[in-house]
Amino acid sequence: MYKFLNSVAVIATILTLSGTAALAQDPPQVVEALKVEGARVTLPVSVAITKDVFTPEFIRSARENWGNFHFQMGGDHALYYSMHLGEFMPSAEASPNVNYKVLERDLRPELLHLKQSTSKGDLTLQEYMVDPLYRAQAMIMVHKGKVVYENYPGMRPTDRHLTASTGKITVGAVLMQLIAEGKVDLKKPFTEYVTELKGTVWDDVSTYAVANMTTGLDNEETVEALLQPDSPVTRFLAATLGSPRATTGVVEGWIDVARDQKKLGNGEKPGDVTRYASLNTTVLTRLIENIENKPFVEVFEERFWSKLYARQSMMFGLTPDGTALPVGLAMATPEDYAKFGVMFTPSWSAVASKRVVTDEMMKILYDNVDKERYAKGAKLKSSKAQFNEAAQGYALQFDYVWDDGAIAKSGNMGQMIYIDPKRDFVSVYFSTIPFVDGYGEFKAGAYQRAAAKMLAGE
Repeated sequence: MYKFLNSVAVIATILTLSGTAALAQDPPQVVEALKVEGARVTLPVSVAITKDVFTPEFIRSARENWGNFHFQMGGDHALYYSMHLGEFMPSAEASPNVNYKVLERDLRPELLHLKQSTSKGDLTLQEYMVDPLYRAQAMIMVHKGKVVYENYPGMRPTDRHLTASTGKITVGAVLMQLIAEGKVDLKKPFTEYVTELKGTVWDDVSTYAVANMTTGLDNEETVEALLQPDSPVTRFLAATLGSPRATTGVVEGWIDVARDQKKLGNGEKPGDVTRYASLNTTVLTRLIENIENKPFVEVFEERFWSKLYARQSMMFGLTPDGTALPVGLAMATPEDYAKFGVMFTPSWSAVASKRVVTDEMMKILYDNVDKERYAKGAKLKSSKAQFNEAAQGYALQFDYVWDDGAIAKSGNMGQMIYIDPKRDFVSVYFSTIPFVDGYGEFKAGAYQRAAAKMLAGE
């Protein structure tokens, strides 16, 4: 049943590598996938507000066709999956603080007219959010602890939405804490913390290399790897969801697949190049569980979400063995997720009962940036495509780090969280966007970064 490919799958990888809408020619797998009912876009995202079209018949069809490429096509059924993930796989919840607080509003109308360059010309933020090409469902901006912009063209403010790979920063945040507490030493071999991987290629990989996506192992999420039925990437992603290996029909454990990784054959060493792999985030999740001797969701709840004045729990999908998948299968409301981002800013007291993200933690994050290895990887190009300007590095599960201290993380089917501590600004964007049929351009990050600068008077 579980065929769903993990958070950074075909769509995300294509966007990461090219920043364009689609491949020059759809691979045969995509052509076939688009023939399935619900795979293409026929409905506007606005139907997710009233939910009138999500009839029992529609949901039965979505359930019958639930699977890897079907979700990744970003069509009508994906619109439902993105907001109802808990109906399709087991999940666990991180509960919020007992006190709930709505963020104050100080809406800034000038943000509606903020313009950015797109393939359709210079569009205002308002035009971008309602243009059917971008299938935007929600955007919220918080400045100095107050909501300055919010728009929900494709969901209700109280709905949870798939965070996709932006959820990886929950792992990065906990890791930053553990480093600050002296529980994790990035210089140590990774297998000192994840002994399940001892006796494999991981013995030669430092914890630093895993945390910063620079392992030198052959598991980068490229288009080619994701379209190969038995690549290390597709094997791992299938295992996390309990889907059988394509060539054997056997359901593998994800740790077994992780143990079977290989080094790149080009002489590349750990630390040389930033190569994005969701496997790294998942083994880091296991590292956290091993150190704390608790499930990841419980650790995250205790350290972060329980301090947050959130409306709802944050949900995390689980592997068949019960390992949480913050790697990409997590869900939160737009405002709650933005509140999590505000924990990284000077206005943390507006959203939390306790300061959690410290100056020491942020220094640890910035100290992990390496511009040279970032320039050799695919994320530099994707930053230019998504933000209309280049970022300078990757660090601790954040795809984009700028010299001015801003950090951001993107996710499959067009998700983005942008955190700008110095400008005291946070923005969350949710959408369900395919990469076929002319869709795929993703410019939300450009508006988020431009808004932060505008509000700072720059």
